[in-house]
Amino acid sequence: MNLVITLVNNMKELTFEKEIEDNRGKILFLSYGNKKINLIEIRKGFARGGHFHKTTTSHFLIKGKIEYHEENTITHEEKILIVEAPGILDVPANHAHLLIALDNSLFFEIFEKYEAINFPKYRNIVENKMNQK
Repeated sequence: MNLVITLVNNMKELTFEKEIEDNRGKILFLSYGNKKINLIEIRKGFARGGHFHKTTTSHFLIKGKIEYHEENTITHEEKILIVEAPGILDVPANHAHLLIALDNSLFFEIFEKYEAINFPKYRNIVENKMNQK
């Protein structure tokens, strides 16, 4: 599938790169100039994330309801929130994050260079939920 949308005012193209799917849902990988855009589905009962980034990131929840976990990897302070769409989750650098879908949910993230470091405490939850379903 080749999706290319030209935006006339600045002549950048939104380009479909690939799609992957597992029992958690689909991810569509898009690019827009030097920006990468991931459109991510989380089916109810599944989790995504389980890692942290060296830079601040944002997740834009556009559908559904999630339980959001965030832990500072240096101080180990943790917060847990229930977030309903529409919502924005700004994740500070070096804060691990985990999103557990309480309803079928959809979010997107935008970045220039994607680097993620697994955070075992959260990553194990992602993997256990995948194996249980």
